[in-house]
Amino acid sequence: MAFWTEGFMQKMRTEWLRRIAKIQYYADGIWYDAEMTEKQIVGNTLRIKSMTTDELTLLITKVRLLDTAGDTAGEIEENITKLSSQGILTLWEFPLYEIPA
Repeated sequence: MAFWTEGFMQKMRTEWLRRIAKIQYYADGIWYDAEMTEKQIVGNTLRIKSMTTDELTLLITKVRLLDTAGDTAGEIEENITKLSSQGILTLWEFPLYEIPA
């Protein structure tokens, strides 16, 4: 049996999604802003889609999400080669649910 009500969990998902303000990617010592093209809740999952905004050849080595206060909410190391003629689309999915004891 779950402790948290589904109504409360849905409020928390909405709050978490609202607090994700920016996605950035790191290459050659510079953080670049990605464009968030979609933010939604699907079932118990936060879903965010983004795309790169530059026209450079880059080796992307990190991606991070920033919250509304400008703090890093999460970060991951990557190894993505992007040509100047390419863009990169990303889909982020973060399931938020309680695991009953």
